[in-house]
Amino acid sequence: MDKTGHPITIEYVERADLSVERSVLDSVFDAGLTGIVVRDALPPDLVEKAATRLQSEGLKHAWTSPNKGMPGGEIRTICDAATPTFTALRGPTLDAYARSANDHSRWSHRIFGQAEPTTQIASVFSDLFGGRPAARPSLGNGHHWAPFNFRALDPGIQIYSHHDNHYGLDIYQALDSDYDRSTLLSWFVTLQPAQTDGDLVIYGLWGSDPDPPMLPTRFLDTAALERDYCREAVSLGAGDMVIFDSGRHVHRVTPVLGDRPRLTLGGFLTSDKARSKLAFWC
Repeated sequence: MDKTGHPITIEYVERADLSVERSVLDSVFDAGLTGIVVRDALPPDLVEKAATRLQSEGLKHAWTSPNKGMPGGEIRTICDAATPTFTALRGPTLDAYARSANDHSRWSHRIFGQAEPTTQIASVFSDLFGGRPAARPSLGNGHHWAPFNFRALDPGIQIYSHHDNHYGLDIYQALDSDYDRSTLLSWFVTLQPAQTDGDLVIYGLWGSDPDPPMLPTRFLDTAALERDYCREAVSLGAGDMVIFDSGRHVHRVTPVLGDRPRLTLGGFLTSDKARSKLAFWC
């Protein structure tokens, strides 16, 4: 049976081959390209050390469970993200998020040492956007949004089918109105892939499409998505980055199999309305 839905196109590039002479991200913003995979976006030694530290006894207390109580979906995180969760359906309060963002550099130093990766990540984004700058947006009062958070999916855990429609959350009142809210991209870097599965799967269903397949629980019907819609599975190695149009495309992460967690860092991305700069945050 022919699959239905919007086409899915993923471009694969090597970090060493990126050139500011071509803006790949403009194509993603314009929905001409679904996503980009950048191989070796972060260096292997940095990624390996971070994965080891994230699993150390000394950081066990740092992990939180924002989806606690969601069967099969209890992702663990370090640092809050500006998203709805099972324990905070309207996302974090501004005060709670600001406290977490202020702690971000402390956690990042514990995990990466002196080689803090925010500058390297911003450089990748800039190279994908024709050399235009990429930075964390201001949160007001001299503070900034956190650049990314850390995520762990333990064996048996998945991220259910969804699309990212976060701008309606109260916390986004703190995002400067100069930024484009018609598009929301997700990005993450794999620090440690799952032993088996734990892949990002992107579907040809957009969140704006009418009559999506739903279960009585009001979750999207993943079996129907797999059966009826075009799909693309994205498998990433340690150090690889993916950026994709999560605001439009329904997507999920398949259940992690094996005996180790899938570890990533990531967040969200948009541009200002003039397409002169990028903002990234978690």
